[in-house]
Amino acid sequence: MRAKKWTQKTVMVGAIGLVASSTLAGPRKFDLTGEIPISVPSNKAFINLKGWVAAQSTTGPVLWKNGSLQSVPGKAGRTWTGVTGINDFGDVCGTYTETGSSTARAWAWNNAQLIDGPTGPVWMSNSATGINNRRELGVFVVPFTVVDCGNGSTQWYGKGGFGKSGVWKSAGPWSQECTSACTIYSSVAYSINNASDLLVNGFGSQARSGGGCSLMNSYYVYSSGGTATPVADVYYSSIPTMNDLGQVLSNATWIEGGVTKVGIQLWSNGVGAKIYTFGTLIPGMTVPSGPLRLNSLGQLIATNVGYPTGYYEDGKWYDLRTLVSLPSNVTISLLLDINDAGQIVASGKRAGAPRLFVLTQRPYCPADLNGDGFVDDLDYPLFTQAYNASTCPTPPTECPGDLNADGIVDDADFVLFLISYNLTVCN
Repeated sequence: MRAKKWTQKTVMVGAIGLVASSTLAGPRKFDLTGEIPISVPSNKAFINLKGWVAAQSTTGPVLWKNGSLQSVPGKAGRTWTGVTGINDFGDVCGTYTETGSSTARAWAWNNAQLIDGPTGPVWMSNSATGINNRRELGVFVVPFTVVDCGNGSTQWYGKGGFGKSGVWKSAGPWSQECTSACTIYSSVAYSINNASDLLVNGFGSQARSGGGCSLMNSYYVYSSGGTATPVADVYYSSIPTMNDLGQVLSNATWIEGGVTKVGIQLWSNGVGAKIYTFGTLIPGMTVPSGPLRLNSLGQLIATNVGYPTGYYEDGKWYDLRTLVSLPSNVTISLLLDINDAGQIVASGKRAGAPRLFVLTQRPYCPADLNGDGFVDDLDYPLFTQAYNASTCPTPPTECPGDLNADGIVDDADFVLFLISYNLTVCN
């Protein structure tokens, strides 16, 4: 039998081509498809739907596009301090400071032009937390002075909003009411999506014991239409993140059997699903603070879920290093972002030199039973073994020979196996 390389078979969902998949064959494998020769001290890099990567390197902001590395040009009197996002057009955003000042300012690099974020008083810091396909910045503005209702002292809070060059819209009104309800609207922005939803902290009000105002420690998905939907149980140790469906991935605390637990939560449509636990929360406990990211396909990445390169798909956590074939001199240490095509940008090293790597998920091929990218003689004995067993085990145990997903391995599956073996397409 002669080895046949398989090709991609996709179905269309909306405007995105999604690769057909099944839990029967386990997670799909990844290939190393890009290498970016930079060091990223902040452990922050972002990948868009085209597979382009933006990051803050040791020499400044860079954009890796179609295999070419571009630098965001410098500007007199400015120091680039961070890259915070990229949209699907390749617009990059981040923060800078001016000479002689530590005040953060937002910027975007759009069509090779530098664009400043929203303007304001000289004391006003405005940091970009992301950029969407409407070219809106998610903006975190600070400080905002609030006179304490109780003792007259001045307090400083931030505000989250939607910004474009010279203009911004607050997530909630700028207001304070020294009443018994003691209302303060204040927020920190974390993430913006293509639906113009903003993930924020602290939009709300709370009365402090003994009188006065206090910031409400809550998280919300705030839409540009003006509604704020609370996200329950979020625990801040890693920056929470949001996808284009408005789903939120975060660390969280919850009560289980009368004991407070801490772990990772996926919040969707008002319901929080606990998908990993670090155990009982105890005083002084340090919760992992590595990157948390998710895409709109239900694929997640996280650190310290038994390994630093945690990848979540179809209800299971995997060590991504076991799903990608790497050269002997390449190591992957941390997963930094994932796009809606399932591509991941990761930090690592080649021959000891820091690098970013782009990992691309292989199209689903159920007949490739050993996951090496071919349907060949190595897959045949695996299929024969499954065929002789005939009946699949009880789910969620995988049944890799059941190519048509009908619960048994029989002649119908054998026909599909032969088609994949004899043709260059995988069915």
